[in-house]
Amino acid sequence: MTSSNELISKAVRVRMLRLGLDQKTLAKKMGISTSSLSHYLSNKIGWQVSVLDKLLAPLEWGSLADIFTAATDENNVISTLAA
Repeated sequence: MTSSNELISKAVRVRMLRLGLDQKTLAKKMGISTSSLSHYLSNKIGWQVSVLDKLLAPLEWGSLADIFTAATDENNVISTLAA
């Protein structure tokens, strides 16, 4: 079973691709280091609400609920592909 942190990371990566953002650009827009963002995206550290809040504007999400909806959607796609 995929953890919520992994699902959030996958949703963020998909969103980055759709918006044409690389890690360096996203990290700068969030006000965090590129290495910190890399640690979140690789699930070396768990996503904190304060960091998720910083994702909203750069990834054009309106609320934390949008992040979790995207993560749920990614889980559904993964489940469908695995079936």
